[in-house]
Amino acid sequence: MSTTVHYFGKIKNHEGIREIQEEFREIAQVSGWNHEMVDHVFTQEGETAGIKLSLRGIRVTLNKTTSPLQFTFDKDGYLSHIYYEKGQAETVQGGMTRSARQILHQIHTSTSVRNSDAASHRTLVKLLDYVKKRYVPNLEVIDNTGYWYSRDEAVLAPKRLELVKK
Repeated sequence: MSTTVHYFGKIKNHEGIREIQEEFREIAQVSGWNHEMVDHVFTQEGETAGIKLSLRGIRVTLNKTTSPLQFTFDKDGYLSHIYYEKGQAETVQGGMTRSARQILHQIHTSTSVRNSDAASHRTLVKLLDYVKKRYVPNLEVIDNTGYWYSRDEAVLAPKRLELVKK
């Protein structure tokens, strides 16, 4: 079981993207976290060929219980995640099958944390606090545990399920 923390907003200025990359690269190295610098242009295939989306920033993985924390921004400076999804294969004239095309998606950023890892959840929230103070003042966070809003660590405690005897 895991919980997902969604976060979105716009960086104060485009120079801040390079700053966040450098700062979080150093933080990741000192903390022993994996990281990946992101500077990529995505191109749509098929009927909408020619559409290009860009993504710049950094992805940081705190540990094996969390998905990457993405401080990646689109061309307008909004926190974003861009990915390709395989479309369905098409049958063309003569019964031939054309390979599936890739469909480009852009969505807001999110990170998942296993419910049993309260320490990682607290670290994630501290990092988001810092990003809000320094880079993305309008950062909005949706944390389905309620920890972002309450800072009550009790909400991060694993829930015990008990069987009821009949």
